Amino acid sequence: MGKKILFVDDEIQILKAFKRLFMDTDYEINVAESGLEALNILENQEVDLIVSDMRMPNMTGYELLSIVKNRFPDIVRIILSGFAEERIILDSLQKNIAKIYILKPWENNIFIETIDNIFRVEDMLKDNINVLKLVKSADELPTIKESYQKIIDEIECNAEIYEIVEAIESDNSIAIKILHVINSSHYGVKTGSIKRAVAYLGLDNIKNIVISSAFIDSLGFDSKGKEKLKMLWKQSFIANRIVSFIYNEFLNKKIPETEMNAGLLSNIGMAFMMYHFQDKYSEIIDEVKNHHTAIVELEKKCFGTNHQEIGGYLLRWWDIPFPIVESAIYHHEPFHENVINKQIVYVVHIAGKYAWDILKETSLMDLDEKVFLELGIDKDIFEKRLGEVAELNGLFDE
Repeated sequence: MGKKILFVDDEIQILKAFKRLFMDTDYEINVAESGLEALNILENQEVDLIVSDMRMPNMTGYELLSIVKNRFPDIVRIILSGFAEERIILDSLQKNIAKIYILKPWENNIFIETIDNIFRVEDMLKDNINVLKLVKSADELPTIKESYQKIIDEIECNAEIYEIVEAIESDNSIAIKILHVINSSHYGVKTGSIKRAVAYLGLDNIKNIVISSAFIDSLGFDSKGKEKLKMLWKQSFIANRIVSFIYNEFLNKKIPETEMNAGLLSNIGMAFMMYHFQDKYSEIIDEVKNHHTAIVELEKKCFGTNHQEIGGYLLRWWDIPFPIVESAIYHHEPFHENVINKQIVYVVHIAGKYAWDILKETSLMDLDEKVFLELGIDKDIFEKRLGEVAELNGLFDE
């Protein structure tokens, strides 16, 4: 029996359309005309994925998927929506109430392909024996210390801004990191005020910085490892700045809030492997530098998995928005057939490569130049402009 999908919509014709669409697939389809009916089905049947319309009477799709997330967290959640619900869609993605959204009207082939890809990624993250084996072999999973967790809890509980600011200011290390980010040149802000930083960056962006910082701090490297960690942390910050640079200067739009800090978090898996398997991972890096072997191939050969998959697993565990998870999983393989959020994956691929190049670690990542074509960016112009901005504005200063 194939995967089980539940479609929820108050329009019967829409539900009939889904049944016809998936008739020739291996998926088992259930439908519900309301949130209450959907919850009753979930209580009595096993379901792998739920697709819910947003605008429904009595219980909205947002309310339904919020309940599903809390009561049935292993069920994959997708929004079906029109353009009018943009704000609530964004909120749903930021809080990981839904993995992705699909707009009405949809294209049938793309709809089925998206469902297929979501399942492949989820299966890889949940059921990849090599990932689970490697994670379990670590002494312990990275934990978030109490002061960091307090900040995250305040954000998720919609606390007052002054309470969140006070929580940040009570921990000097995270306050410094947030000020580091806001004072980087591409934000155009120079401030020592946490309140102003929160206002500019937004709470979800702050949350991602806190999680990333908490992870790095939890590793507690020895003196030798700290230098590698510092290099990796710097690469992540530079990559994040290049992501913003590409969106602002070449894509001519603001980076979506659900994708903020994709560059910062893309190499979380590498930090994990570097810490828990220091000697072996040092050998891998030496091999990459000396023989120009792809790092993900060597990781796979040595561990049965790679830092992309480990990073995706950890970010999913921390409930990070799916586009950021996907960027971590595929930043070395931007044209992998499973990629759904193609644009941010392409951008993070470019940003990661040029960040390593800036740090003179050119062998740690190869560039697939086709991403420039897909994004409509001239590679030569990009490199020239990046160099000019870096030189004039200190884009990559620590």
